[in-house]
Amino acid sequence: MKMIFIFAIIIFLVFIPDIAIPCPLCQSAQGVAPETVTAYKSTTLLLALLPITVVSGLAYWIYNKYKRYEQ
Repeated sequence: MKMIFIFAIIIFLVFIPDIAIPCPLCQSAQGVAPETVTAYKSTTLLLALLPITVVSGLAYWIYNKYKRYEQ
């Protein structure tokens, strides 16, 4: 009985796509504004580069501390 309930929910979600809320880029009726796409891509780039920058800065700081300790 439990499997039938899960199967019914999956079928319901597959055949009624209107209940899935799309991202803000997909919600505009007249297409996506170029400013919105630029903002979305730049924010994605910022969030992707932030951890890389933090880890690189930390590695550089540890490297400098190690070099000072050797001298």
